[in-house]
Amino acid sequence: MAEVQKSLRRHSLHLEERNTLKATGITRIDFFSDELITSQTDLGQLNIKGEGLHIESLDSDTGDLLVHGKVIAISYTESGPALSFFGRLFK
Repeated sequence: MAEVQKSLRRHSLHLEERNTLKATGITRIDFFSDELITSQTDLGQLNIKGEGLHIESLDSDTGDLLVHGKVIAISYTESGPALSFFGRLFK
């Protein structure tokens, strides 16, 4: 039987003057506050740490994300098995 491959979304980041972050390829947002945004991409989990962060827009069809606020750090972690709502809440 032929295996159907899922096409990966293209992923990119563009940071302007540490206060406007544009990201593509976002598949979902797991957590957000004014200090941390945790999102998923096809390439792993994307963590955005900062101050006064807020999500200006998220297009779930295209995966485009626009964040405003002071960005302090951006990091990735490898994707593991999908966690349930409570698993993400208490991790």
